[in-house]
Amino acid sequence: MLRKFIPHSPALFLILLISPVTDTFSQSTKKAGEGEKLEMSIDTGNDVLPFDKIAYQKAYTMDEREGRGIVTSFLINKGVQGIQSLINNRRKKYAADYSFAIRNESFYDQVSTEGPFDPTGIRFKGFTIARIQKDANNRGDTVFVARFSIDTSGGKITDILNNGIFKLKLDSFAIKSSRVRLPRHPKTLNLDFEISFLSSYISSTGQIFQDVPVGKFIYSIRNAPMNPEDPGYKSFYSNLTKKHAECSGQSFLVPRSSGFFKNEETKKIESCWGQGIYSVRVSVKECSKNSFIDKLILFSSNDLLSLGSSSLQKKFGGSSSGSTKSTTTKKVSNN
Repeated sequence: MLRKFIPHSPALFLILLISPVTDTFSQSTKKAGEGEKLEMSIDTGNDVLPFDKIAYQKAYTMDEREGRGIVTSFLINKGVQGIQSLINNRRKKYAADYSFAIRNESFYDQVSTEGPFDPTGIRFKGFTIARIQKDANNRGDTVFVARFSIDTSGGKITDILNNGIFKLKLDSFAIKSSRVRLPRHPKTLNLDFEISFLSSYISSTGQIFQDVPVGKFIYSIRNAPMNPEDPGYKSFYSNLTKKHAECSGQSFLVPRSSGFFKNEETKKIESCWGQGIYSVRVSVKECSKNSFIDKLILFSSNDLLSLGSSSLQKKFGGSSSGSTKSTTTKKVSNN
């Protein structure tokens, strides 16, 4: 259980974010990392995709397409999702990383007879990660907490139904103690969240798949103030999710495993598709010096798909020399 800091309602959490100078969320003077525990929990619900929010659509036949053919013209419009960062760990005192993981959760609340990607009954709503720091009396104090959820705004529900793809967004974030040494002035921190979804399932032909990656997301926070006395501290955390909520990346729906169920109506054992077994891994990287961050361009709305990497480097600039160019995930802590 997440203790002492995690509220029971979104309204209370918002109050905590808007009022960071209170004793509940004052800057910690303890050395970060000592006696800490990493915790992660999955948020579920019974009505993640309510029927009244699903837009009506028409599936055109070839005769109804008025000569447009099978493939229509389209625009490449991913938008500029900004500069994502990979932290260079050459200076451990200014950079640190830690991981969370939850395994063998069910993505859907019921089995299906429609197919392996039937979106009916999605129960996954999101997840919460936290760092719990214990004092000399073994009492827990939450010094870091972040909550992510599945994005159902705008046309995201249609994308889930039509393409079997979902997005994530940051709902709330707060931190009062870092694991790295902070500069004297200004006391700011950079964070990267790398979120991976993996699935284990059996296909209809009997093939077994274990921990297959189905999606990855990145969320970056830059120059987060760590001193409650700074003028911009309060507004930064209260406006973070308003200005920058959506994560970069995407994930396919978790595939349902081929199996069987006992049909109450027919009183027989019949074939079905299961509840979708999945795992979530979250890697958090902290860095307190911008000079130790390696920059990586992910997307650009003005570039064609065939644009080479050399052209991208010429336009946007390459990563710093000696940088770490891979995002190899370290050993995950199961808490």
